[in-house]
Formats: sequence, structure tokens, C-alpha cells
Amino acid sequence: MDNLQWLFAGLCIFQLCFFSLNAQETKDSVVTEASPWETSAGFGLDFAQLLQVNPKQGAGLNRLGFGSAITFNTRYKSSPLSWETTFSWQFGLQQLGAGVLVRGSTERLPFQKALDELRLNSQFGNKTAKGSKWFYSADFSFLSQLAPTYAHPEYRGNFLSNFEYNEASGNILSRFLSPATITLAVGMDYKPNDRLSLFYSPVGAKFLIVASDEIARRGIHGNPVEGQKDANGDYPEFLNVDRQIGTLMRVKYLAKFWNKKAFYKSNMLLYSNYLNNPQNIDIDWTNEWGVVLFKGLNLNLTLNVFYDDDVKVQVTDLDFPNGVSGLGKRVSITQQLLLKYVVSI
Repeated sequence: MDNLQWLFAGLCIFQLCFFSLNAQETKDSVVTEASPWETSAGFGLDFAQLLQVNPKQGAGLNRLGFGSAITFNTRYKSSPLSWETTFSWQFGLQQLGAGVLVRGSTERLPFQKALDELRLNSQFGNKTAKGSKWFYSADFSFLSQLAPTYAHPEYRGNFLSNFEYNEASGNILSRFLSPATITLAVGMDYKPNDRLSLFYSPVGAKFLIVASDEIARRGIHGNPVEGQKDANGDYPEFLNVDRQIGTLMRVKYLAKFWNKKAFYKSNMLLYSNYLNNPQNIDIDWTNEWGVVLFKGLNLNLTLNVFYDDDVKVQVTDLDFPNGVSGLGKRVSITQQLLLKYVVSI
């Protein structure tokens, strides 16, 4: 499965380089005509820091946190063709407190992962007829994580580094392509204007991938498992890929306000698996609000909503330690506020 991981990483990098080179080549070569390529990139950052030495009674814990968001968007529009691709990576880490993990340990408190979402969506369309608002279209999406995540047996948290206590106990929770979700569908796309896109496919494929055998045998990311758990919580039989066939709808919306000083962007994917509980709809919905503070510098708020009927998430319950009461099927919500620098390429 290591070869598969490198293949997907290479495809993502190749696609980004391809779009950048095409956009630059078109920009340099076309003088009298408007370029059909529209390309932009953005980088956002949030930062929090607090240090206390010999803190007073009633003071809190040391705090160090970073959050970032990298985006890359490209759009090709030259009738009758349309091709739009978006790439984003949201990442955040934090360290709360200081000292060793637990009493009697020599391991220092490491950084915890707060957020890690890697996304790629590409949609290609061809107009059904001149002047029509309908397109024959193909849609591809990819969702995964980039950095590895580890657990500790006594200290709750999703950590970026492994621990020395017992590396063979299966303490790794996730890494690139473990898990990952891929959707691929062909259908019809209705674009009444530049703000709205409604894509529907009656038959679309979805692949839930857990490439690492070490993670797949734990059965925590929705891949099929069978048998009784052993002492380490692993299943004797498992599959690395869950292949699904179903119906898919994607809705995209972009609105700009105040002389283009503010915007709202939404991308919602709905999927129903024909093979298992088709009445339960999977949803992956990203939202972004932005306000221009200065030229190129925005204040951005993102809100992601996720539900997959095959995936169990950490259940938030404030009556339990650390606010988590185990795993279950729930709607997952992620929100991030940051300053973002955006430039057109």
C-alpha cells in the first residue's frame, strides 16, 4: 500500500504543477485576448501563545497553537468546455500545559493535532448545445489527512509523534490515505449563472480507503472488518477498501457582496449508497465566508459539516472526561477563523 500512497501524492502534486504551468503559459502568451484560465492561491494563519513561569494561584496552563489553511483554485472556461479544480489543506496543532505526560514518565508533552483535512475536487464539463446552461460533466473528489496521528494509553489527545511505551500496540490512529475517500461520477451539470452549479449523477462510485494494514485492522474508519477483537482491539479479518455504488449530487455556490469586498462560498456533496442503507445520506459540506481587510489580506471563517453512515466519529459529551464519550455515528462540525493572504496567479 506504500506504492499507492506515493501514487496519490504524486498525482496531487502533478495536477497542481500542471495547472500552475498552464496558467502562467497562457498569461505570458496571450496579449490581446482574455485568458480562459483563472487561477488563485491563498494562505491563512492563526496563532495563539501564552507562557507562564511560576504562575500565580488561579492561573491556567501554558498554551501554544498554530492553525493554517492553504488553498489553490483554478478555472478554465472557454465555450463549450468548463474545468474547475479546487485544492485545500486545513491544518492545526496545539500544546496545552508543560512538563512530562504522566507521573513517572520521561516523555515530554508533545504537540496535539487539532485539525487536518486535505481536499481535492475537480469537475470537467462540456455544453450540451451552444447557449445551453446544461453540461455533460464528470466529477472527482478526494478527502484525506496528511500528517500521522497517534494515541497515548493514559493521556487523551491526537498527537503528532509516536511514543516509546509500546510501538507494537497499534497506537497509530491515522495517516495519509488512512483514511481517504474518493468519489467519481459522471452526470449532468446545470449552471444558470456564474454563481451556481447543480451536478447530479444517478450512478457514482465511492471508495473508502484505509491503506495501512495496521490501521485497517482496527476498524475505526468504516472499512469492512470481521471476527472478534483481540486484546489490542484489532480484528482478524479486514478490507483496505470499501467499494460503493450510489447516487451523487454536488451543489456549488459563490456570492460576492459590497463591491466584491466580501464573499460566501459553498460546496456541498450528497451521496446515497445503493448497497447499504440508501436512505441514510452522506454529506460533505464546506462553507467559507471572507471579508477583505486590505488588498490581498482577508479575514476568513470556514465551517465544514461532515457525515458518513459508515464512519464513526468521536462523540462530544460534556458530561464525560475531555468531553468525549467514545465513538458513534454523528454529524461532525469543524470551524476555523484565520487571516488569509490571497493572490491571483
